[in-house]
Amino acid sequence: MTSVYVFPGQGSQRRGMGQGLFDRFPALVAQADDLLGRSLRTLCEEDPDGLLGRTEYTQPALFAVSALQYLDRVDGGRERPAVLAGHSLGEYGALFAAGAFDFATGLGLVRERGALMSRAPRGAMAAVVGLEQERVREILAGLPHRTIDVANLNSRRQCVLSGVHDDIHAPEVRAACTAAGGRFAPLRVSAAFHSRHMAGVEEEFARHLSTVELGELHTPVVANVTARPYPTTGYADLMIRQISSPVRWHESVSWLMAQGHRDFHEIGPGDVLTRLTEQIAQEPFTGAERPPVPRRMPRRREVVFMYGGQGNQYPAMGSELYDANPAFRAALDRCSALYEAADGTSLVAAIQDTRGGRAFDDILQTHAALYSIGWSLTEALRADGFTPDAVVGHSLGEYVAATVAGAMSLEDGLDLVMKQAHLVKQHCRTGGMLSVLAGPGLYRARPELFAGLALAGVHHDGGTTGNFVVSGSADRLAEARALLDEEGVTTARLPVRYAFHSELIDDIRHECHEMGRAVAVRRPELPVHSAACAGPLREDAAERWGPYVWDVIRGTARFDTMMATSFPRPERHWFVDLSPGGSLAGLLGHGYGPDHRGAFAIDRFTSDTASMRRLREGLRSVRDSRGA
Repeated sequence: MTSVYVFPGQGSQRRGMGQGLFDRFPALVAQADDLLGRSLRTLCEEDPDGLLGRTEYTQPALFAVSALQYLDRVDGGRERPAVLAGHSLGEYGALFAAGAFDFATGLGLVRERGALMSRAPRGAMAAVVGLEQERVREILAGLPHRTIDVANLNSRRQCVLSGVHDDIHAPEVRAACTAAGGRFAPLRVSAAFHSRHMAGVEEEFARHLSTVELGELHTPVVANVTARPYPTTGYADLMIRQISSPVRWHESVSWLMAQGHRDFHEIGPGDVLTRLTEQIAQEPFTGAERPPVPRRMPRRREVVFMYGGQGNQYPAMGSELYDANPAFRAALDRCSALYEAADGTSLVAAIQDTRGGRAFDDILQTHAALYSIGWSLTEALRADGFTPDAVVGHSLGEYVAATVAGAMSLEDGLDLVMKQAHLVKQHCRTGGMLSVLAGPGLYRARPELFAGLALAGVHHDGGTTGNFVVSGSADRLAEARALLDEEGVTTARLPVRYAFHSELIDDIRHECHEMGRAVAVRRPELPVHSAACAGPLREDAAERWGPYVWDVIRGTARFDTMMATSFPRPERHWFVDLSPGGSLAGLLGHGYGPDHRGAFAIDRFTSDTASMRRLREGLRSVRDSRGA
């Protein structure tokens, strides 16, 4: 079984589609008639009222025809597919075929999706044919029209632009594309699908999707958002993000071909995907092309999600939220299943183990737990319609930030931190980390006091009220701590058994580079701010992911410099700490002044549900204040 079934999206509909199918599935057609409040057969075969071109009717009609054609094919004894994929709306046909939902549920979802999109602000889309994607981006960068995104990456020489109606139809946009040798073809749509302008639709659809129970996928489905297979469970976020994210069809089909698949079958009206497959086979995606970072519309305040590293963990972190919040629980269960598949034990059980006085510092558990809690808190907020405008990573938290921004998949990110933890435990000498409540100038001024200890991180430089972290052997840390105590300098030993950000982990440098290079990295969909880079993630980060993965745990984490560089106007941002200990929010509150506003999700001293309730209230206030 090697065949791939692909389902086309909006634009493939035509009057007369579905002929011969409706009589074969009378019960399902009756369900569709009840849900749509009109005859599915009449809409598809005759379209007497000219409704088939309107999004709110196109989407359910096209889904229904594709789903019925799939059932007709498999009921007729044809080979079932090894993999499924769908272009834009077509992804719902693929998900139906994979067992995500039944026919009526899928029809209800696309009906809601189409209705929400039909009410979106007026927009437009246009295909650009004959130009490579990078050339199209260069053209857009040279134009004054800043509302245009690249929405569909269909093949090497075909993409679709999406944006505000007047910008898409501006004469100079067409002229620039045709002057470069391309063909510019406006599409018959009334909204800017798969662009930043769909953010409001995305939030509304997320609320609707939260009421639907999604089934476990029995056949792999390649996602438009990631160009890689959906997880078998816990995949609602990909369905939500698909509304505003680019459709990475060129990369998706190229990836399938690289896995050895050559037998593609288009399920639905028309042959647009069949023709695209032929083009992609001639010029497959090589990795040099990167999906664009969506340009963000100006807002009065932007929400920044922040993720911290080792030392933030504590036993039973998030346990109350796990019991009370379905989205958090589903996300953490998904992470735990990935962990258990590789390690043979439950990550959830390890986190919730509260046996008397147990220190939660086994890196094989804590590395994965910190990553998974950060991801799961993000998913809990996304389920409530709250998404970030940018992300911040500090130490291990940089891997979470990169995943949330779309630079790497959850599967790759969790696999990375698990393998890294095994490398550290097998090859690195034990040690520890010490937080010092003083300005980092003390470290530079007292080399004899800190001899043999690395400056692991600088959190803020407030002179005597600053905060930095040193890393090294346990003996050396104990000596330094005793001397600092004598001088009245407050210190705190972090619950970490290894000396991250020091030479004591240098033995795994090569292996970390190799692990990073093995990750399928994409251009982030959100701005990523990095303590390792002391500012925004470097432009060439995707090309040097191996060195970056190493720098995250080995270099000095310059949180202070990053905050100054990335957020020179902090009053324009609202910072959300999604590390379990709330330490980053504490740093901002104590070391950065009243302009650095925000909140944390959970910590060990507050009820999870209470702190999350306050966080949601704060996020709603920010959203209301900026008119979102």
